[in-house]
Amino acid sequence: MATIKDVASDAGVAVGTVSKVLNGHYVSPENKRKVEESIERLGYQMNYYARGLKTSYTYTVAVIIPDILNPFFARLVCAAEQELYKSGYRMFLCQSQSDPEKDSYYLRLARQNKVDGIMGITFNETELSLAGDIPVVMIDRHLQHKVCCVSSDNFHGGELAAKRLIDGGCQKLLFIRSGSHLSSETLKRGEGFASMCREKKTAYEMLDSGDDTGAIDDGTIRNYLKERIIDGKASFDGIYTSTDNLALIVLDLLSHLHIRVPEDVQLIGHDGLRQMNRGPYLVSSIAQPIEEMARAAVNNLLKLIRKEPAREMTMLPVEFVEGGTTRKNYG
Repeated sequence: MATIKDVASDAGVAVGTVSKVLNGHYVSPENKRKVEESIERLGYQMNYYARGLKTSYTYTVAVIIPDILNPFFARLVCAAEQELYKSGYRMFLCQSQSDPEKDSYYLRLARQNKVDGIMGITFNETELSLAGDIPVVMIDRHLQHKVCCVSSDNFHGGELAAKRLIDGGCQKLLFIRSGSHLSSETLKRGEGFASMCREKKTAYEMLDSGDDTGAIDDGTIRNYLKERIIDGKASFDGIYTSTDNLALIVLDLLSHLHIRVPEDVQLIGHDGLRQMNRGPYLVSSIAQPIEEMARAAVNNLLKLIRKEPAREMTMLPVEFVEGGTTRKNYG
């Protein structure tokens, strides 16, 4: 089995340089390339247990997400894992299903397993205390505790969606949201939407469909839409939803109600999800820079683990993307 000394000899660098690469510290791009090629060529495997005994680190980060099947979280986790791997860290992935008890359970488990850091999304201030002194970075949740947060500009995303619908000729808009009511950056999507509607003096309504997709099953959104369709014509002509998943559900409901998209009603989601992650956008959407969010979260977390200063709030830009549910000729 290859050792760190074998890697250093093969790469023509010092053992300390190999150690820096393995621990995610800076070395010149040329030396990093040499070390990585030697690791690959020799099949070097890091002994995390021995490494942890020497450094007091486990080189493990817990990532707690609500739903691994949600395409947004899946992309976020995938990108975070790649960044962690580059820095010599492993991921301990937990799915809470937005259940506070499961959030608390996984936070305690992360602490028991002595992870070096935690990335989270749904837990609150009280649950956060279970992490003890473990560094934490939140995604889309800016807590009062001065915990590092990485988010996209959700307020501006709501503004962009409303403006695009209004510029596209819509005169009566509707915002539909679902999801947790925990205070989070994502709630600002509706705030930005309403702000732009008021600025443009455009009529709008807001529908909160509940904490989860269960409200969709019992007909909350269907009934709301159906009540506003008279003689085959909807009283609204533009819809913005808090996620792309919700936009797809609304798109299906409108189809069953014989309302054409985008001819009768234009529709914009939020997240920027693509078919197979690389194909066309599933719906017209406010796209979040998911990979950049993951990269920023990991970088901030590693800084905290190394006891270096990190930005308390990292806000990344969003953009409108065309996905076939808005009319292209507008303005």
